[in-house]
Amino acid sequence: MPGGKGNIRPADGKQFSKDYQPPEKWTEEKALNLGNELIAWMKADPVNIFWEEYLIIERDLYSEIITYLSNKFTSFLKLIEKAKKIQEIKLKKYGTADKLNASITKFVLINEHDWREKSEHTGADGKDLIPPRTLSREEAAEMLRELDNGKFPKI
Repeated sequence: MPGGKGNIRPADGKQFSKDYQPPEKWTEEKALNLGNELIAWMKADPVNIFWEEYLIIERDLYSEIITYLSNKFTSFLKLIEKAKKIQEIKLKKYGTADKLNASITKFVLINEHDWREKSEHTGADGKDLIPPRTLSREEAAEMLRELDNGKFPKI
């Protein structure tokens, strides 16, 4: 049977139109089953860390389908968010237990889970821990003289 727009003969069946649409392939029930199977798979074995492995490799789905289901069904999106959290927890757990390469674990957590290295520059009140100070010319010259003489200048 030839396919494509304009190549369907009446004997081949009906062309899709505004009035004639096929039944929806992905219902919320099917999406929830898929999401629950994903969570069960992740919990079943410690090596099942990456949620996309199950959906894309094991279930042979395209990433566009995952996006479509997440946008269409908030219940499915919640399960994907839970899977991402399970992934993050497993990476932290096995990374700190030295069961995974620490550099790669850090890389994945930074890039996939919005982790970042941080240094505290402000106090709880949001103000600088050490307030900035502008030195006068005289103070700066005095500090340089003290450094030249091997002394640590007073700030």
